[in-house]
Amino acid sequence: MRRFWPLLMIVLIVVLALIFRQDKSSAQSMNEPSVPTRIISIAPSITEMAFAIGLGDNIVGVSDYCDYPAEVETLPKVGGFINPNIEAIVSLKPDLVMLHSSNTKLISKLDQLGIKSLATDSSNLATIKASILSMGDYTKRHQQAQNVIDKMERQIALIHDKIKGLPAPSVLLVMGHSKNSGKKSTIFVAGQTDFYNDLITLAGGKNAFKNKSLKIGTLSTEGILTLNPDIIIDVFPEPDDHNYDIEKVKQQWQSLSQVNAVKNDRVYIIEEDYATIPGPRLYLLLAQIAKLFHPELNWQPS
Repeated sequence: MRRFWPLLMIVLIVVLALIFRQDKSSAQSMNEPSVPTRIISIAPSITEMAFAIGLGDNIVGVSDYCDYPAEVETLPKVGGFINPNIEAIVSLKPDLVMLHSSNTKLISKLDQLGIKSLATDSSNLATIKASILSMGDYTKRHQQAQNVIDKMERQIALIHDKIKGLPAPSVLLVMGHSKNSGKKSTIFVAGQTDFYNDLITLAGGKNAFKNKSLKIGTLSTEGILTLNPDIIIDVFPEPDDHNYDIEKVKQQWQSLSQVNAVKNDRVYIIEEDYATIPGPRLYLLLAQIAKLFHPELNWQPS
């Protein structure tokens, strides 16, 4: 028996090491967060990000305002930023709710209900990219998220190379209008910290609205005349998603004939489903406004 004792000791050590390793591996697995499979999105931009990184099959509910891509139209709706339907959210049994970081009341309510949430931000281009990467990290889709960022950056680089060194026109980007009848009254414009401001700069322009403390500015007719922009870009979502009379909007702009943009026929209406969504399709809007800023360039693909 003494002859076999060293051999038995070696076997025992190996067996104990394997057991310890297995227990350690099991403990790590239990501590690692599971990948969510039932996800709810509470914003159109978040929904687009989720589908872009391949989470479409995991989305079980979306906000009332989500309609892209087409697959979301058949998904259950759970309210919006202002009026989230808690009962509808709970009934879908999500293991993750993705929402905007400023939606603090809903984040707190979900925490009380034991529902995990992932807060994102789409204030500007940098936070949009960071949100896509954060979503990819949380759902174990790191490479898919990086691919989306790479595609956006390639498109941005193409436009930057195209407009580099050209004069920068003064641009007023309008995000909304007051509903007052008659001549143009108050408008809402992109401030210096908004993602639209990033697009203006990347497209080769400069924001005519200089106030750095406001994300969204408001202007009266007198304010527009004072800024006197070279170009006005007036953005709307797709026709089904707003109730503005575009022809009336055009007529209202024409009443400001002293403004350079109006005088030189450089007021542009953009009416697209991606125009108001700070998500992965922003490069489409960037390309569109860059062509409006610099129509003298050859924009045909080489």
